[in-house]
Amino acid sequence: MKRDQGFTLLEIIAVLLVMSVIAGVVVTRIISLDAYRIAMQLDAVKIHLRYAQTRARNSGTVYGIDFKGGSYSLFRNGDITDTIVLPGEDVDVVVFPSGMSATEIVSFDSWGSPYMDASAQTAQTGLRTITFYSGGDVQISQDTGFIP
Repeated sequence: MKRDQGFTLLEIIAVLLVMSVIAGVVVTRIISLDAYRIAMQLDAVKIHLRYAQTRARNSGTVYGIDFKGGSYSLFRNGDITDTIVLPGEDVDVVVFPSGMSATEIVSFDSWGSPYMDASAQTAQTGLRTITFYSGGDVQISQDTGFIP
């Protein structure tokens, strides 16, 4: 008995089904990877804000974070040009992932209270929300500077 060479319709459908499942998993991972990167960067921003607040309380001088579009830096003495390297970073300017940006200045006085300007002259009123272009946000409480 002679058998014809080739694939059956059932084999072709099975291969297409497996390929579509694999493609769906890959696309989902790529999309969730971007969301994961943004969530990680928001956590890093919160850590850096808390670090600036702690440095201000421990040193008695003004420390803060200057958000400039797609990047941010830690400054001291109320001078946004007097930047220092943040913990866990190699440079004094941290660059956001693609699509994430904010333009704000947050400073802390020797009590750890948040301010709206670099020199800690304009006190923050109410709950402050720093909204990032990517859709995430960071909140800072008025008097205590608590960052949830």
